[in-house]
Amino acid sequence: MHWLLIAVGLAVVAAFLGHRLRRRREQARAYLKGVRSMISDDPDAAIEALSDAARLSSPEAVETYLALGDLFKREGDVTRAIRLHRNMLHGPGLPAGRRAEVERELADDYRRAGMLDDAAEAYRKLMEAGDAPAAAGLRDVLVDQKRHAEAVEVHRTRCTPDARLLAHLLAARSRELRETDPAGALSAAREAEASDPACADALVALSEALSASGDRAGALAALERALGASPEAALLSWPALDALDPGSAALALDRALAARPGDPRRLTRRGRSMAAAGRPAEALAPLQEALAGDRDGEVALALRELLREAAPPGPGELAGRHDLMAAALLRSAGLLRCRRCGGGAAVRSWRCPRCGTFDAYG
Repeated sequence: MHWLLIAVGLAVVAAFLGHRLRRRREQARAYLKGVRSMISDDPDAAIEALSDAARLSSPEAVETYLALGDLFKREGDVTRAIRLHRNMLHGPGLPAGRRAEVERELADDYRRAGMLDDAAEAYRKLMEAGDAPAAAGLRDVLVDQKRHAEAVEVHRTRCTPDARLLAHLLAARSRELRETDPAGALSAAREAEASDPACADALVALSEALSASGDRAGALAALERALGASPEAALLSWPALDALDPGSAALALDRALAARPGDPRRLTRRGRSMAAAGRPAEALAPLQEALAGDRDGEVALALRELLREAAPPGPGELAGRHDLMAAALLRSAGLLRCRRCGGGAAVRSWRCPRCGTFDAYG
């Protein structure tokens, strides 16, 4: 009888372990099927497979749920991602060591959904509890909310030191202050330049602030440095160039083109400056040259915006304007892609509007 009980016990244990092993194998197969579906760009199949894997409630279910939430966000279904992460936090079985990770995912969901107050609150609670990655999330949400002074403070006191990122944040702070506190705007721009003297964003912000303070020579020098630091800055320097007198703006562009002859972005900026100075007919030549040298479609997108906003053409420039517009519309122009998140943007900016990365585009 004693040996019989032992045999029955061993059989029960073997059956339990066998059942558990089968469930784990099923979960692994479903998970791998979901991963293959994501790789093959079949999101519907991936969601179905990952959902099947998560329902098996194996020890790896947390990873599966997180992968599923990430897939929801990739597909733009932020509402389902929020519901999934909330359920994970309120349901049983979530290991204590994974709670902060899920809470960060939920905060990111809030941000992507435009629920910035909720996102800031969630990130702040995590940060105060000692979660280091949450500080970067809070900083980015504060920038989304145009609360640049707070973003600078969080970055300085709670985030990993990054001089280039601090320069971008201070440049944004300078632009925020320009209308209400010109002296504060200039101080923030100078601090941005001091943080990273090679940051084109900081130099453009400094040029704008110097123009507002009446220092035209300083503004010209800062803008020339910005154009030298980054060719892409030419398409982001409209306000700084427009703040200069036409002669200074032309001088800055001439020097920039001398350093990089035929650069399509700088040619685009020269054409716009000519048009703004009341020389629209002369502007057509550099704009046509810029479009001819466009390799990635960014100049074509910029020209479409420029021509859409331009004043009606005069009788002598109607044909040239029409030909330029037709060429810009026919030119293939894909979206700019963020190096971090892959999000697309039709117009260049200093910061990716999707993930918040600065210097996001090549």
